[in-house]
Amino acid sequence: MLDDRLLIAAITYGVAAALSWLFVGKTIPLSHRWGIVDLPGPRRAHSVPMARAGGVPLFLAFAVAVAVTFSLGVDRLSLETERLLILLVASGFLCLVMVYDDVTGLSPVVKLLWQFGAASLVVAPRLRGEGHGLVIDNVNLPFGVGQVTLPTWFALVFTVVWLIGMTNAMNLLDGVDGLAGSVTLVACVILFLHTVVHPQFTISLLPAALAGAVSGYLPFNWHPAKIIMGDAGANFLGFTLAGIAIIGGAKIATTLLAFGLPIVDVVWLVLFRMAHRRSPFAADRSHLHYRLADAGLRPPQVVLFVSGTSLAFGVAALLLPTREAKAAAIAGVGLVLLATVTLLTVRERHHPHGSPTSTLADTTEQNG
Repeated sequence: MLDDRLLIAAITYGVAAALSWLFVGKTIPLSHRWGIVDLPGPRRAHSVPMARAGGVPLFLAFAVAVAVTFSLGVDRLSLETERLLILLVASGFLCLVMVYDDVTGLSPVVKLLWQFGAASLVVAPRLRGEGHGLVIDNVNLPFGVGQVTLPTWFALVFTVVWLIGMTNAMNLLDGVDGLAGSVTLVACVILFLHTVVHPQFTISLLPAALAGAVSGYLPFNWHPAKIIMGDAGANFLGFTLAGIAIIGGAKIATTLLAFGLPIVDVVWLVLFRMAHRRSPFAADRSHLHYRLADAGLRPPQVVLFVSGTSLAFGVAALLLPTREAKAAAIAGVGLVLLATVTLLTVRERHHPHGSPTSTLADTTEQNG
C-alpha cells in the first residue's frame, strides 16, 4: 500500500516537473516576443532584458499535475476536493492578476488589495458552514496550553493574515537567482515528509506537485538565469504553500520552521522600516540575501546558505517531539538571523563600500 502511494506521489512530481520544464522553455522566447521582460536598471544585475513570465508555467504545471491525481484512482473526501479546488481557483486568480502587474506595474497597495481578494476567496466558503473553505480553526500552543479552537471571526482574520503574509514573504525573498524556488522546494519536501509520516496521503500529493513544478523551473532560473518568476510566480508559490499548510491540518509550525529564515527577515525589516517612519514596501538592499551578496557571496552561495538553513530547521520540525521543542526551534531561527545580521553589520562597518561581487546578486525583480 505504501509503495503504491509513493509511486503515485512520484508520478505526480514527475508530471509537474516535466510540464514545468517544457512550459518554461517555451515561455522564454514568448516572453521576449510579447515584451514581458525585466529591463536592466540600477537595481538589476542583468545587462539585457530578462524574460519575466515564470509564474504562468509554474501554475499550469502544478494544476495539471494535481488534476492527473484524480485519474490515478486517488479518492478524496468531498470537503477535501472542495478545498483543493478553492485553492487552485484562488491561486490561479492571483497569478493571473500578477501577470498584469508584471506587464504594467501595480502599486504595492493595489497588489495588497488583490492579495486580500484572493485570500477572501479561500475563506469565504466558511460562511456556508463548518468544514467549508480553507480556515485555520485550531492552533497548537506550547507550554501546556495545548490545542486552542479559535473563534470564527478570529480564525478568518488569522487565515487571511497567514495567506497574505506568506505570499509577501515569498515575493520579497525572490531577490537572487534560484533562491525563491530553492526555499520553496525545501518547504515542499518537508511538508511532503510530514504528510507521509502522519499519514495524509492525498494531502502529500500537493507538496509533491508544487515541488515538481519548482524543480522544472529551477534549471532556467539558476544563476545566470534565463527567466525570472516575477510577481506572478512569487505570489503563486507563497499563496499556494500557505494554502497547502492549511489543507494539511494547519501545519503552521512546520511551515514556519521550513520557511522561517525568510519570514523572520521580512518581519524584522518591516518593523524596522516602520519604526524609522519608512514605508514597509520601501525598496532597498536590507534583506538578508542582498546583504549576503554584498558581503561577497555569489548567488549560488547565497542560495545554499538560506535554503540550507531552511532545510536544517525543517528537518528539526519533523524530528522534534514536542510543541515546546518546536517553539524553541522557531526562536532559534530568530537567533540565527540575529547572529548573521550582526556579523554582516560588523563587516559593513569595516568595508562600507561593499564587495565588488555585489552586482552579481540578482537577476530577479527587486521588490523590497
